[in-house]
Amino acid sequence: MERQTDEFAQAAARAAIWFLARYAGSGSEVLANCTERLFQALQNGHSFIRLSGGEADALSALAPVVGTSAAPLILEGRRLFLGRMWQLEYDLAAEIKRLAAADTSAPDAAGARQNLAKWFQGTGSEGQRDAAALALLQSFMVITGGPGTGKTTTVAKLLALICGEDENLPNIALAAPTGKAAAHMARALHRAINGFDEPEAVRRHLLKLEGQTVHRLLKLRPPKMQAAFDHIRPLPLDVLVIDEASMLDTALMLQLLKAVKTGARVILLGDENQLPSVGIGAVLSVLSHKTVLDGETHQRLAGFLPEHGFSVSANPPVLAQNTTHLSFSHRFGDNSGIGCLARAAVSGDEGAWALFDRFPDELEHSECSPNARVERLYRAHKAYWQAVKDGNIEAAYAGISDIVVLAAWRQDAEDFNEAYCSHVRRKMNIPEHQAYFAGEPIMIRQNDYALELFNGDIGLIMEDVGRQGSLAAYFADADGFKKVAVSCLPDFEPAFAMTVHKSQGSEYREVWLLPPSAAPSDEGDDALSGLSRGLLYTAITRAREKFVFFGGEETFRQAAATVKTRQTALGSMLERVFSQE
Repeated sequence: MERQTDEFAQAAARAAIWFLARYAGSGSEVLANCTERLFQALQNGHSFIRLSGGEADALSALAPVVGTSAAPLILEGRRLFLGRMWQLEYDLAAEIKRLAAADTSAPDAAGARQNLAKWFQGTGSEGQRDAAALALLQSFMVITGGPGTGKTTTVAKLLALICGEDENLPNIALAAPTGKAAAHMARALHRAINGFDEPEAVRRHLLKLEGQTVHRLLKLRPPKMQAAFDHIRPLPLDVLVIDEASMLDTALMLQLLKAVKTGARVILLGDENQLPSVGIGAVLSVLSHKTVLDGETHQRLAGFLPEHGFSVSANPPVLAQNTTHLSFSHRFGDNSGIGCLARAAVSGDEGAWALFDRFPDELEHSECSPNARVERLYRAHKAYWQAVKDGNIEAAYAGISDIVVLAAWRQDAEDFNEAYCSHVRRKMNIPEHQAYFAGEPIMIRQNDYALELFNGDIGLIMEDVGRQGSLAAYFADADGFKKVAVSCLPDFEPAFAMTVHKSQGSEYREVWLLPPSAAPSDEGDDALSGLSRGLLYTAITRAREKFVFFGGEETFRQAAATVKTRQTALGSMLERVFSQE
């Protein structure tokens, strides 16, 4: 955790403690301790903390500060919530129920049956077919799976099935938490659409779809981040597809779903094994279940898919009919080192380290010095720096996705960027007083709605095509590249290295993962606390061809054995709202 967020949590806790203690009376000491822990937990992404029996008894006597509803602090058994956070999770559960319970029109059974058989053929396509068929029946659907399992391909064919033969084609939007993820989804969807023989009108309709960020979709505007669309003014959509849904926290997911009209289809895509959102919650993980159908849904599904791989039960768990998992990877098979390592890491397989020796062309580990890593990257960037020298923006921009250096801690990413930039300056005789240089990839850190640049967007500083001797920043867009004067950019930072969190929604030919050099000084855990199973899996699955771990066996083993689970009440909130009439 960053020092500034720790300081914010401490300041917020102090303010809350001071305010609440005025009404707490004799229990203020227990209240102060629990409130401070609660605010720290919120900064770590948890929605509540668990109390001891004695703490729960003490706080239960502190009404009106603590209550079971409509109080600054909510106490449910031994779970303590900030009142606002309790309400957010309850409201999100209610919105999911509203959307999932809505009726939706299924396409013609005969046509759907024919297209399901025609479009889903070949090894490993059964799971995709079953997912698409079930999604035809549901207005709220969650499709999860690891890299290469065909989530986007499944959705492309699902959208074509939804369009059917109707002349009135549905209004569809594609969105993701970041610009990178949105652009990647749109490109992948277009490739998939061109891979099967849907009706020409449907193909043209789907090829017009562009990805956008959730912020742009909702037209969120600072400073209060109010959206142009909400439950009163819903989005003019019939179908909404959200990719990389694991990156959406509770608050943003709630704001998004509130803006969807009842009866519209919502399709969430993502990998539940990836890191959860930076913000509070673990929404996708909570929504991911084994698919179980009730008898009625089974009968409806049989109308266009007589045989499927789903279980059937008289009383399936909440939302078990609204989620499915794709497990067959078309990218990483049994002979893929990256695929084998990802599967071993996420399952906690103690034999994962041996895979580095089994797949030396795809997997590598090294304990070389930080300076050696910098020099190695510079040598590996030979073609990249040649493209920069030639002024070839397209080739240089493509080079950004060639090799990426990832870190668990933000400070480690910053240290690598500083060292690498200094190395480049020495090699290329760039003056130290020059703030930035051609060939420097940058990451936007602050949203700028006028420029349509958002936190996490990646750009590239290059020679200004229109002004010789000047530099400009270039960002990929639907028309090629958008040029922005560097002086007009919102806050940004070098992006030769970035945190694993920031890399989500992107893929690279080669990924280098740095172990934590040291835990932040104000963090109680040891240096390995930055690495976990989820972080390791996320880093590995960003790589297409090669993964390099700059650490030793013990560090890797401890990371794979460290499972970090978010404390979230969304699951119990869903049980509650679905049990209500």
